[in-house]
Amino acid sequence: MEIQANNLSVVSNGKTLLDKISFKIVSDALVAIIGPNGAGKTTLLKSLAGLQTFSGNFLINGNASRGFISSKNEASFSYTPQNFSIPLGMTLSEYVMLGRNSYSNWFFGETEKDYDVVTQALKRLDLLTLANKLLTNLSGGEMQRATLARALAQEAKFLLLDEPTASLDFARTNQFLELISELRHKLQLTILISTHDINSIMRYADYVLVLKDGKNLHSGELGTILNKSFLSRLYDTKLETVTNKEGNPIFYAKRSSK
Repeated sequence: MEIQANNLSVVSNGKTLLDKISFKIVSDALVAIIGPNGAGKTTLLKSLAGLQTFSGNFLINGNASRGFISSKNEASFSYTPQNFSIPLGMTLSEYVMLGRNSYSNWFFGETEKDYDVVTQALKRLDLLTLANKLLTNLSGGEMQRATLARALAQEAKFLLLDEPTASLDFARTNQFLELISELRHKLQLTILISTHDINSIMRYADYVLVLKDGKNLHSGELGTILNKSFLSRLYDTKLETVTNKEGNPIFYAKRSSK
């Protein structure tokens, strides 16, 4: 299943947030969206999720789509924002059940299938033993897995994740990325993830979209932009590299001399 954007633009209050963004993504890919603050990463994800009006074309297998969630859509999208409120008094299983809203009948309530899908999602994310735990009592890593479980309960084929590892430490960041990479292969998901953590995401991503000032500077394989010259220009700062034991570059900001 292929998704494609052609000249996708967003203008808000007279300001251009996205300027004729074009790209093509094959199915079952993990795509990193990188760029400095204000580059348009969140705006792009919201546009793909149908939460932001835009001009241009967004196509799924050549068919126009706004990306809204619908049981009738061949491809459904799940968008997880970077910052979201945690409902007070809600248990984990109740939160994951929200992913079934697109399928449930509000009059008759949840069906047996809804409960089966939620249980399976909790199992996949190793959360079943926490099903009756209040969301407010979950750790940061558990809450991140909870948002993934809700997306799986939604039976979405496209996951749009906005800075999902921003609040996680190094170890939990890599655990989370390992998890979504595993789910992507098992469930044939296409995942778009915005991030500032190039050093972590480059181990898992197939493709990269590079944004700056609302423009698409590059779209393609990640290896083509993994050099300190390109990334230094992208982030307007001097970067240096070291090589880890796997032979991959690790980028870091060079300290200015006094």
